Amino acid sequence: MIDKKWIITGEPDEAFLKRFADHHPLVAKLLYNRGVKEPNEAEVFFQPDYKQLADPFLFKDMGKAVDRILAAIGKKEKIVIHGDYDADGVTSSSILFTTLKALGAEVSVFLPHREEDGYGINKKNISQFIGEYDLLITVDCGITNIDELAMLKSGGLDAIVTDHHEPLEVLPDAVAVINPKVKDETYPFKYLCGAGVAYKLAVALLQKAAVDESVFVRYGGAEGFAKWLLDLAAIGTVADIMPLVGENRIIVKYGLKVLAQTKRLGLKALAEVAGLDLTREETYAIAFQIAPRLNAAGRLHHADLAFQLLVTEEKETARLLAAELNSVNTGRQKVTDSSMNRVREQLEAQEGQKMLFVYDKDIPSGIVGLIAGRISDEYYRPVMVMTMVGEQIVGSGRSIEQFDITKALFQASEFLSRYGGHPQACGFTLNSPEVLEKFKHVLLEAAQGSIIDDDLVPIVEIDAMAQPGELTLGLVKEIDKFAPFGEGNIKPKFWIKNLQITAMDKLGNGEKHLRLMAKAEDSYVALKFMGFGMVDRFKDLIAVGDKIDLVAEIGINVWNGNESVESRIVDIKKVSKRVSF
Repeated sequence: MIDKKWIITGEPDEAFLKRFADHHPLVAKLLYNRGVKEPNEAEVFFQPDYKQLADPFLFKDMGKAVDRILAAIGKKEKIVIHGDYDADGVTSSSILFTTLKALGAEVSVFLPHREEDGYGINKKNISQFIGEYDLLITVDCGITNIDELAMLKSGGLDAIVTDHHEPLEVLPDAVAVINPKVKDETYPFKYLCGAGVAYKLAVALLQKAAVDESVFVRYGGAEGFAKWLLDLAAIGTVADIMPLVGENRIIVKYGLKVLAQTKRLGLKALAEVAGLDLTREETYAIAFQIAPRLNAAGRLHHADLAFQLLVTEEKETARLLAAELNSVNTGRQKVTDSSMNRVREQLEAQEGQKMLFVYDKDIPSGIVGLIAGRISDEYYRPVMVMTMVGEQIVGSGRSIEQFDITKALFQASEFLSRYGGHPQACGFTLNSPEVLEKFKHVLLEAAQGSIIDDDLVPIVEIDAMAQPGELTLGLVKEIDKFAPFGEGNIKPKFWIKNLQITAMDKLGNGEKHLRLMAKAEDSYVALKFMGFGMVDRFKDLIAVGDKIDLVAEIGINVWNGNESVESRIVDIKKVSKRVSF
């Protein structure tokens, strides 16, 4: 187990604390850490308003896109939506498909196969679009498919690109390009995911179309229909790990409310089979329950399974699809676990290296990123995991904060036929299997040359010190106002010092979960702390009677209608051993 470095983030000055005197000092500290500097800003932060979402027509090409789509609907032209195989791509496709169907469009959806087609528009698929359709709309892809979209245009097929990934210097030749990251784009919020961009297009279409109100009556009109799309937009936003600030905070806040009462039969069925309580309105349900199941379809089978689940209007179909998707996810978990066990020998042989490499042709390509993420988390090193697809070696990388893995990948570009990513994650395909060792050598040199030993110590960023007596239900409910939690607004972490363990239990199937009861020296009241999956991590480190420091996220446990404070363990350090109470 790697010891972690605990760091408390910035401290507000006395003037700041005085301005926020109406708030608990810990709440004020949390606001400070999230960039909220004035009391009036706190009210906006705590109560994001749907009306604060920007006008979708602020996208400079939105008008062109809407006009072309409405013309296609009016002329009964055939439209195809080209999505992606991950949860963001599937929800993006579902948002636009659902909207276009409601507006009377003749529309189909094409989702690529991860291994056979790869990410984005594939040249070999273009021939099936030309002649079959009149308009192609991309969601969550297309911004870098310059050559492919040129082929589409030369074949007489119009295209509209909606995407959120980084563009190249040259934009695709399309009727309209809607991407917040395009140079000189006038839309004010730059961090929408694919589903977020698709949602803005859907809202724009609903605003401008001459809608048949009878179609939307069950939603309270066209504007109500747009709001009912927010469950899908929220899933895509959380699944794609977008920062939950600005418009994303609003989308997810209201999306969770819609998800709690969703009209989608597939999501209801998925929640039932997964044992989810959607009424709790927590991003945890999306990040760790819904998104992995939607992603599992594209990883091991085909993303169309997840798409059909989200758009079906048949209860029995929804039940069957949810059961199948849940089964696929269980299979994904088993394959991931067995693959991890199988590659450990490779990892042990690389002890001392500042970058790790795994090549195993039996790992399904859909889970190489999951394997890389697990290894990087466990060993706190940048990692490249590779497998064989056909005659090619393909891989995925994950990194630590201190090392830009995609920048390193560029240094080895001579060995790659495809590559891309961002500082902490990347994907690539080798030119040929013969260059594997040279590829690894270049990357290892880059890592060895830029990573120092201190970089290999994982950091736990902590919001504040807290006294056990401060951890009341009232404070927890104040902290809950900071939700939704996620990237850019993580759940607050508190450092609690000098606790004495009064009881320890192993819980759950396989006894993997740790329950601690611990109290301060001057108190008779013990607090409860849960460490999910942490028995193996701490079983040989701590015992009843030990004095510990603990980092935790505080929360509420509800049992038989009674509420109590229950905190999730992030990390533990033993201070001293106490033989008796």
